[in-house]
Amino acid sequence: MSEQAQIDGLKFAREGRRLQGVLAVRELPRLQDLLADSSGKIDYTFAGSVNGRGKPVLDIDVSGSLALVCQRCLGRMEYELRRSARLILIEGGQPLPDVADEDPNAENIAAGDVSDVADIVEQEVLLGLPIAPTHPDEKCDARPELPRDELRSPFAELSKLKKR
Repeated sequence: MSEQAQIDGLKFAREGRRLQGVLAVRELPRLQDLLADSSGKIDYTFAGSVNGRGKPVLDIDVSGSLALVCQRCLGRMEYELRRSARLILIEGGQPLPDVADEDPNAENIAAGDVSDVADIVEQEVLLGLPIAPTHPDEKCDARPELPRDELRSPFAELSKLKKR
């Protein structure tokens, strides 16, 4: 990857730093098999802070337009990605909080796992993609236009057979 930005997550969060940037989609290798083509870019923003419990936090926003493959017609589909995530950084040696104590709007992650900016952005993009992307019905080429009489219920057909 051309942009090898590295951060020290704990220091970044405690100092309240902010980082903005752009990554080319072609620089995100784990995404490539899911795309119609690797054109486009991903804008990202990292904002560090300390939450009310004194824990270091990274707020991450990613956005961009991706060319996905429609799983119905296998054609190109433009997808507008917008994703926000909050990561609570857990320092080495500290246990993860009990499930009852976790913030439901945040993910606890080992601080050591937060260093490679491109990797974090790529993870957030992957988490923000639909499982099976499809065009809206009216825009998908795979939806056949059947004559109205062919859209009858299969049970109506069975009923006709029963009457014979």
